[in-house]
Amino acid sequence: MSVCRMSVLSEEDIETVHEKTLEILDETGVKIKSEAALDMLEHGGAIVDWEIMSAYIPEYMVDDAVKKLPKEITLCGRLPGRDISAPKPGPPYMATNGTAVYITDLETGVRRTSMGRDLRDLMLVCDSLDALDYAWPLVTAHDGPEWAHGLNDLAIALQATSKHFQGEAMSAVEARAMVLMASAVVGGEEELARRPIFSVVQCPICPLEFEKGSVEATMEFARSGIPVVSMSMALCGLTSPVSLASTIAIVNAENLASFVISQLAKPGAPVVYSSESSVINMRTGEIRYGAMEQALTAAAVAQMAKRYGAPTMVGSFGVGLHGDAPGITADPAELAFTMMTNLSLTDFASGLGGIDQAKGASLEQLVIDSDIWESMRQVRRDVSFEDEDFLIDLIDSVGPGGNFLNVPHTARNMRRELFIPDKAKADLYETYRLDGDQKKAVSAARERVRNILATHEPEPVDADAVKEIQQILDEYRKGA
Repeated sequence: MSVCRMSVLSEEDIETVHEKTLEILDETGVKIKSEAALDMLEHGGAIVDWEIMSAYIPEYMVDDAVKKLPKEITLCGRLPGRDISAPKPGPPYMATNGTAVYITDLETGVRRTSMGRDLRDLMLVCDSLDALDYAWPLVTAHDGPEWAHGLNDLAIALQATSKHFQGEAMSAVEARAMVLMASAVVGGEEELARRPIFSVVQCPICPLEFEKGSVEATMEFARSGIPVVSMSMALCGLTSPVSLASTIAIVNAENLASFVISQLAKPGAPVVYSSESSVINMRTGEIRYGAMEQALTAAAVAQMAKRYGAPTMVGSFGVGLHGDAPGITADPAELAFTMMTNLSLTDFASGLGGIDQAKGASLEQLVIDSDIWESMRQVRRDVSFEDEDFLIDLIDSVGPGGNFLNVPHTARNMRRELFIPDKAKADLYETYRLDGDQKKAVSAARERVRNILATHEPEPVDADAVKEIQQILDEYRKGA
């Protein structure tokens, strides 16, 4: 099989980045605001400066961690038919955007603070869309407990979708509660470790710092068999130098440091190499999602991940990120960015449903993005070059000057070989043109959302498990 891919680094560049990364980890080190994590690293061979809470990680520890990494990973759905496995040679598995702080109201169009009911609706829509493979918490549930967003999000998602859910924890205590909650659904912690129905994104604080709650949650998840996505979020010119080479090295260092921590906590713990690094707008100081440098960084660090044999989540997708309302932003650079990140060597990606530089979310945008991704992902599909795929006998039978429209092979194979949307979807694509009727496209998406919310029913969770989910959430709230 062959696929269309984009590479930025040469083999020599890859080794140079690796060498510079080892230099950063050994000489600059990483700040880790957790005595438990520092103690574990020191016993594993790192040099620890307890006064400044920094660890200096030698090359042999990195090599040892990389050897222990599982080179294949499965993010399981609550239903086995919705499992997704990496490495993936074709188009990446796609998820929603994450943790927006507001939503555009489906009925009024007015932006408002997002609530738990909004997250539930978004999860229901995600559950119904074939182009979405797994789910992030697209909005923040502001009516949930501030100290337990990850646990609250998981409680909602477990009941609103049977797809794999990817959340976050801010402490080891919250991580443990999340493990117990998911275990109640699958039938115990051993079964959860065998089939992890959720995973987590745990972000270092760029540059080169690990916050106490997050790193201790990482250790707890590693010991429980929950996949940890170590998402570096470097901002070139702010939290990394204004140099793509140095930004790539910092991203690589943060991921490798996270891998060392996970593998010390439990050898063979499932991990994913990740980056959502971009640049800042030098005029405003705001993050610039969709910058060309973000796509280049994503492609480069994906190559680094493959050097270590790690499953990969980089880049993002969305044709509404530059707008503040549902629709398609008429920005050619945004479309180019989306295609470039699609071509990077990543197994997983995210970003559907976000607007306003990921600060907001929209149900209509989620549907529109899903439709467009369904088409754009075709460029990364597997293409077979086996002998039988060349169809020499067919070419010979038709001969020079002929055509293949009326031969049986075309009718039998056109839907397998070509992206052919049904008429309703084809009509939608006409409205998605940059010169098309945006109001019509958004209105059609709104009607589809209404229909989904009125009719779609996710696979139900066992009633006893639902009670246990609520009990765990209530107990955590009291304890916190």
